[in-house]
Amino acid sequence: MRIIRTRDYDEMSLKAAKLISAQIWLKPACVLGLATGSSPIGLYKNLVQWYEQGELDFSQVKTVNLDEYKGMSPENEQSYYYFMHEH
Repeated sequence: MRIIRTRDYDEMSLKAAKLISAQIWLKPACVLGLATGSSPIGLYKNLVQWYEQGELDFSQVKTVNLDEYKGMSPENEQSYYYFMHEH
């Protein structure tokens, strides 16, 4: 495990986004395991911004949520699927 020290949440979010974007550039058909909750929201905002600016292409990327509730509809606001589409 590699520990990367940062000054604050924003710097951590940016560094994490850069690591993920580097992986996507290296292997466009990569598989990402994504977490939900408030901690990675800054990371996701950076990735979305780069995508919207045409700097990052997710067309071949596959994602897996690390958690989900069995039997819960993806449209339910409490589901992790819903969370990922909102953030």
